[in-house]
Amino acid sequence: MKAYIQTDKNGEFYNVNAFVAFEGFRNFGYEIVKFVDADEISDQNPEHIIVGGIGNVRKRLQNLDIFRPDKEIDYPEELMPFLKRKIWESTVDQIFAEKSNRNIFIKPKKETKLFAGKIIQNEMDFIGLIDSGKNTEIWCSERMDFKTEWRCFIRYKEILDIRRYKGNWDTKIDVETVRSAVRSFSSQPNSFAMDFGVNENGETILVEVNDGHSLGTYGLSPGDYAKFLSARWSELTHTEDFLNF
Repeated sequence: MKAYIQTDKNGEFYNVNAFVAFEGFRNFGYEIVKFVDADEISDQNPEHIIVGGIGNVRKRLQNLDIFRPDKEIDYPEELMPFLKRKIWESTVDQIFAEKSNRNIFIKPKKETKLFAGKIIQNEMDFIGLIDSGKNTEIWCSERMDFKTEWRCFIRYKEILDIRRYKGNWDTKIDVETVRSAVRSFSSQPNSFAMDFGVNENGETILVEVNDGHSLGTYGLSPGDYAKFLSARWSELTHTEDFLNF
């Protein structure tokens, strides 16, 4: 088996995630092949996994003629009770025009990396977001302030690991809430992440859900990271997950 892992033009792994994946797949006996751009990969075997930025991973799927819906997971219907706030769809132009809609959080709905999710408080916050040629579709959310946030890695309906990525180290996440969300997410992919935050009242609240094909390690061990990526890649390509153990 091969693992294609993205590097920069000097042949160095493009970030720590790529290096951790290299360690994980190498230890499982995979042949490691470096690449810069997915278009340079001529191999047409979908079993061979690719590790890289979201653009390269999705380009590789396209090059393999594998259809992937452009709709992100973000806020699954089954998990709405865990969000504990209003979530709605809109566009950048509409929110800009509705001056009553301030102090809210927005993020791209389809083009994940178009801009980073941000809090909108005034007109200045729209700088760089408004495109005269395109009215960008977005998710909007009532603002919530969290003391601490965690990324919960889920693989085959089990919690693989939970890693704190923001906030106070001494805040406790309610793991039973996470387990309950996993059980409720009936349409879940084979690997994904749920971000949870804890507010001032100690409530554990779902922030958002992320697809598992291009996520960072957030401190996952190399072995767990390789297994996590392999689970989603095999599902997307309808191939066997050789790390399903």
